[in-house]
Amino acid sequence: MGRDHRGRHADRMARLAGCAFAALLSLTMAATHAATVIDDSGAQVTLSQPAGRIVTLSPHATDLVVAAGAADRLVAVASFSELPPRWQHLPRVGGAGAIDREALSAWKPDLVVAWPSGNRPNDIAWLRKSGIPLFASEPAELQRIADAIRAIGKLSDTSAVADAAADAFEAGLAVPCRNLDLRPAYVIVWDQPAMTVGGRHWLNEVLALAGFVNTMGRIDLGVFAVSTEAAMAKSEAQPISLMRRFDDSEADSLANLLSRPGPRLVEAVQRLCMLRQQQAD
Repeated sequence: MGRDHRGRHADRMARLAGCAFAALLSLTMAATHAATVIDDSGAQVTLSQPAGRIVTLSPHATDLVVAAGAADRLVAVASFSELPPRWQHLPRVGGAGAIDREALSAWKPDLVVAWPSGNRPNDIAWLRKSGIPLFASEPAELQRIADAIRAIGKLSDTSAVADAAADAFEAGLAVPCRNLDLRPAYVIVWDQPAMTVGGRHWLNEVLALAGFVNTMGRIDLGVFAVSTEAAMAKSEAQPISLMRRFDDSEADSLANLLSRPGPRLVEAVQRLCMLRQQQAD
């Protein structure tokens, strides 16, 4: 009986030791997967586990998540997001109006990638109060796009893919047009009313890399309305339009590439550089 009791006691101790080891392993894995990044608002974003359910609130945020190799973590994406066929079935959220907070909560996201200047301030405030981890993407310069891809990769535990994509983005911006004399360009955001961009916009960096300079860059604004006369006075400058025509033309394709601050801006810079080189020849 004594030996049986000692045997049962040994078995119990072994089970307890096994449970303790499993708990320790779980804690160690959680610590290994914990990730902290800083978003474009300067806020710290920390996840104790890799993001597994991501919602995006702007098309460029969707582009960032896809580039980071985390497309399979998406549970809902912003309206007008462009996705590979495999993920076309994903529900759409948001648009020009307020987001559907009830629907967003029902998707149980563990990470939301938002666009502060494109989403409504009260929605951003609600998200911050809700406890749902929020990564705010508001790239003021192109380097921040690469930084955001790396950050989302870190939060999703897809850094191998994300780092490679960010490296490719940075390398793709190394175009020869940076060494050319800058030619004036006028950005057409809209025609009725006439709208353009001032010096407070990431498009100025895109133009400079491609050998152009924004004629309205001296004005310390982002997107703003101008008089028809002022717009026509820029007729000597190279027009670069952001207006979509949806006619499958080269101009429409370029406008689409230039429409948001995401990884596809590399192709936009390269196309504009080709145009600038043709003018230089």
